[in-house]
Amino acid sequence: MDDWKEKKLFLNKILIGNILSMAKGLGIIVNRRIYVKTHLEPVSVNYKSVKMLGFTGEFKVRFKIPDYFGFGKGVSQGFGSVKQIIDEE
Repeated sequence: MDDWKEKKLFLNKILIGNILSMAKGLGIIVNRRIYVKTHLEPVSVNYKSVKMLGFTGEFKVRFKIPDYFGFGKGVSQGFGSVKQIIDEE
């Protein structure tokens, strides 16, 4: 995956999968397709003393996610937490 567009689509699919897993774990039935729009920037991070590629940014999704909920790997290390931003459009 050399192309950023391909990587972003892949990350969007992972995020949707994480949201669906969260819903399932909370006993929420999702009977509509979930779409996500992301604005991500790659950043270098250290995870368990290993230099890795991480991402920081924003995403929009029509699904209520509790503030500070964690997605992906490294949640216990402070990675992957989300906070709602009120859209002022």
